[in-house]
Amino acid sequence: METNRTTTLTQDELYELPNTNNNNNRRPTPHLTTHYYFSIAFKSVYATSLLFFITSFVIVSCESTAAGSGSNSTCPASCECIYASQLDRDKRADLNACLGGNLETALVLKCKLNASNYGWPERIPTGTRAIILDDSNLGQAKLSKLASESWYKDIFYLSVSNTELTNLETGGFSMFHSLRCIDFNTNDIHSRTWGSGMVPTAELRTLDLSHNHIHRLNETSFTGMAELRRLCLSQNFIVTIKPFTFEDLDKLEYLDLTTNALSVAGLQTASLFGLTSLKHLAMGENKIFDTVPQVVGKGLYTPKLETLDLHGYTRLETLKKGAFKDLNCLRKLNLSGSGVSQIEIGWLDIETHGQLEVLDISDNRLLHLEVHSFAATSPKEGDTLHKLHHLKWLSLADSRSLMTLDGAAFNFVPNLIFLFLQRCNISRMNVAANDPLNPNKMNLHVTLSSLKAIWTFGNSLRCNCHVRALLEASLPPPAPTCETNPLRGTTSCDVDTTTKYPPLLLDPPTYTWEGHEMSVVSPFATPCCYLENKDALTKEEMWERVPFARAHLEDLVCETDRITVFISIVLGPLAFAAAILVAFLCGFARTLVRRFKLYHSGEYRVMDQKKGLEMRRNQAAGGGGGNYGNKEGVHEKSSTSDHHQHHHQAKKLVHSNLQLSCHDRQQQQQSPKHLHERSGGRYSSRYGLDQHHSDVDEDNTGPHERFVAARLLEMHQCCDNLSENC
Repeated sequence: METNRTTTLTQDELYELPNTNNNNNRRPTPHLTTHYYFSIAFKSVYATSLLFFITSFVIVSCESTAAGSGSNSTCPASCECIYASQLDRDKRADLNACLGGNLETALVLKCKLNASNYGWPERIPTGTRAIILDDSNLGQAKLSKLASESWYKDIFYLSVSNTELTNLETGGFSMFHSLRCIDFNTNDIHSRTWGSGMVPTAELRTLDLSHNHIHRLNETSFTGMAELRRLCLSQNFIVTIKPFTFEDLDKLEYLDLTTNALSVAGLQTASLFGLTSLKHLAMGENKIFDTVPQVVGKGLYTPKLETLDLHGYTRLETLKKGAFKDLNCLRKLNLSGSGVSQIEIGWLDIETHGQLEVLDISDNRLLHLEVHSFAATSPKEGDTLHKLHHLKWLSLADSRSLMTLDGAAFNFVPNLIFLFLQRCNISRMNVAANDPLNPNKMNLHVTLSSLKAIWTFGNSLRCNCHVRALLEASLPPPAPTCETNPLRGTTSCDVDTTTKYPPLLLDPPTYTWEGHEMSVVSPFATPCCYLENKDALTKEEMWERVPFARAHLEDLVCETDRITVFISIVLGPLAFAAAILVAFLCGFARTLVRRFKLYHSGEYRVMDQKKGLEMRRNQAAGGGGGNYGNKEGVHEKSSTSDHHQHHHQAKKLVHSNLQLSCHDRQQQQQSPKHLHERSGGRYSSRYGLDQHHSDVDEDNTGPHERFVAARLLEMHQCCDNLSENC
């Protein structure tokens, strides 16, 4: 009997064995080798490749047919059929805005016409969406209407720029039923040859008439263009805009009137009437020199303006309070090249201009910036300053008169992102708003925490602590320092809990704004500062030009302003004490002068006599109290009679003396005895009282005698001053 043994089989032998578990003799399993898998893969690749080539051939054939011969015609003579993606960037952007982004399958017909060949092509390829006749020499030729219009029904974009086109025939463009955009810039179109009936207006969205010879606009210039969104009239010779010119353009959003001859008289009342949807208005480089045009008074009664461009006014000089009132939606304001030298407080209103994001006041004549230059006020709170939280883009570039820049000017723009200070004449750029008593401890992120980029090239910056603040802000945050304890096997790191700010970009060539990459022209590509060389022998060697990249932070320091420290610590308290001393001395001197005058006028003597008389009366009343009390009525009656008697005598004496003439007065001065007799013995050379003899003795001198003396003194002064009869 055979013994059972274990047999080890290979993988190939295993697939060759028959199925022993089945009693029926089945067909053995086929060989599954590498050759079998290779053949299957080869067949799959072959089938896929064949399908790909067939599909590509069909697509290329179809495109070739559309671009070449087409189902209707071939590309016309003197024309070129290209795709929209092959145009230059500007044309491609215009076409993209006109077609809404469908540029992949759009064909463009580019033709150059001349005086002998200036008619429209009779047949154009199928799928053509734009016709460009730029740089053609049309001159006085007219583009006449075609008999067959079916080929042009799907044209959306037409450009006839730089062709010297002068005459526009009525109905010459009527076959463009679906035309959305027309570009007529850089031609010789005049006011008398332009009218709304020259072009189809049903679907028109964009009209460019810049660089022409249009002098005036009236109510028939844009009649029927109800769907127009963008109108460009820059660099014409427009002098007058009649009222209700834009009455039908209630959907217009963009209006460009830059570089014309508009004046205050030419921009009449209701000239802008009807522009209820206008968001962008450009009126720079016109003849409105010394004032900001009040667009509300010109017809924009419900303004939705977001962008106002007034650059190039050249003689604006002062930004006055209320200059931009009623523009509640203003986000971008351009005042570059307007000759601004002064900014009044309150020129921005927090309730009206609180949404301002972009402010361009470059290329002006600003000498210095105040703290209110970039701040808003509220009419309800007077001159209280408010922050412009939405301002993110600010340009002061090319301000050649600006020499110093203090950080207080940016205290009310905390969210500023881009700051342009290039090509000024700034030597001290204190953007960080440092303390004069401690200038070397500054942090730019405290003043402008959102600042991402700043442009400083083209300035004569001194290498000091202000430049150091910029360089420190451009450095990345320091890495945390860690220490390892080998005994415990632990690691501890000093984690900085302060807010991390991204590094500040210094003079970057490009930046991103609203999703678009913007470039900055920088002839001085390397930002630098000037370091003082104290060992220099000549004036040319006194200042050394040092690029920011090679500047050492330890050398960028500011010397403490010794004058400021001296004034703050020493002269400040001394000045306060001196002010108090001067006030005391002035008061003391005033009192002395007043008392000296009273002494020489004799009022002190009269006051002393009056006090003495009152004291004697009080003593007399106190000594004879019993008798006075028992005979009160008799004593009162006696005092009353004496009072009347003295008063009568005094009046009589005054009347007699006032009747004297100045001549008699001079004689009496020569004869004091006569005056003594005339006055009843009451004359005194100084007080009008005789100290030696009188009807009333010295102890009984009363107010009547003093009255007589005062009247006599007035009379003597009158006669001495006038030398006339008193």
